[in-house]
Amino acid sequence: MTRAAPRTTLFLSAGLAGTQPLADPAHALAVVRLADAARIDLLVLGESIPGDPVPRFDPLVVASWLAPHAGGVGLVPFTAALETEPFHLARAMSALDFLTGGRSGWQPGTGGRNAPRLGPVAAITADQALPKARDFVAATRSLWDSWDADALVIDAASGIYLDPARVRPANYAGPYFKVRGPLNAARPPQGHPVLVQSDRDPLWRDLGADVLIVDAGGQPGPAPRRAVRTTPSHWDAAGLESLARQFAAGAFDGLHLVLQDPRTELPRFTTEVLPELERRGLLGTADRRATLRARLGLATPASGPAPTAGEHA
Repeated sequence: MTRAAPRTTLFLSAGLAGTQPLADPAHALAVVRLADAARIDLLVLGESIPGDPVPRFDPLVVASWLAPHAGGVGLVPFTAALETEPFHLARAMSALDFLTGGRSGWQPGTGGRNAPRLGPVAAITADQALPKARDFVAATRSLWDSWDADALVIDAASGIYLDPARVRPANYAGPYFKVRGPLNAARPPQGHPVLVQSDRDPLWRDLGADVLIVDAGGQPGPAPRRAVRTTPSHWDAAGLESLARQFAAGAFDGLHLVLQDPRTELPRFTTEVLPELERRGLLGTADRRATLRARLGLATPASGPAPTAGEHA
């Protein structure tokens, strides 16, 4: 994967663990509004790594409910790649990308499992987990690629809804998933929602991710956009000075806020940290109504004939 051009300003992301009470609409609404005020670009819902318990909420359902209230925040639901079907996920994520105006992403991962509850999924062995998750991602992407961006015509005068020449079967065949397609939902506005990964999940090494969330000290190099994890302990003057130096050296492209209590930490970030980032010239003025890919400087994936298994990895 070719690395995008170096950024001159930071992007901001934040993660909400599956233990957060986002099934409470009042709590979820308050958090997403605070995230918008904090100029968060990506909000990961149900952020999970291997060994974590199943989230107490369905990240995709919460993201769909929050879409009309999210403002400029990009919504990124975690997806348990070992217990989800590509067709259902591709259709739901296409809808979310439309609902958010092209400001959505997804974080497929091998975490979030609860073996006693999942029946046959529990039989997946450790050496099968990564190949199956990689196959899941490739199959999902093939379904989005079964539609061209201009397939929808919607001409009331002629009664033509779509151009059938721009819709094709996916015909994806991998070791774990086979999907014929085409998807019965239009191609997402972004082509593919932004693919977010965590370096704490070994799956990231097998995927061409758009955004990689890393621990402080992660090494720069040919990689996706990188957001370094930060906590409130990094938000004092010394911590911000260190982060600014690392950003200037090209170690990462953004900050990822690890939130334990978002309703107190996000207001603090807004009042204490944002003004300092602005003073240092580290925050840009990108249109928050633009798609998430445009804001992050990411190319739109091209649609086309179905890929073979592993071609997207």
